[in-house]
Amino acid sequence: MRRLIEHSGTPGHVYPLALLCYDIMPPPRQVEKEIGEKRIITFHGAGLSIAPQISFPEIAAACEESEAKDVYSQALYKSVSEQYNVLKSAIHGKQGLEASTAGVSLSQPWN
Repeated sequence: MRRLIEHSGTPGHVYPLALLCYDIMPPPRQVEKEIGEKRIITFHGAGLSIAPQISFPEIAAACEESEAKDVYSQALYKSVSEQYNVLKSAIHGKQGLEASTAGVSLSQPWN
């Protein structure tokens, strides 16, 4: 993704994103080749979290060139994992907005 952004003609941005919606319609247990496979849909909470932008040049400035890609990947992974864990606590742990942390603030903009 980073290389696509660097080589595109327009500026690009990377925002880590976590989406928790598996329980609403999980994939079937086995893949069927036929159209019309049975899918089970349930009522369950869903969550979407978007973290602040993570910039490769800012991350790369603090480390050696050889390790910049790994540090950038780890920063993205850590951000997405943290968001996902907060969403799991909010929905599966039934904590709601109280699951917010210093790094991930949950809200319900429709309320």
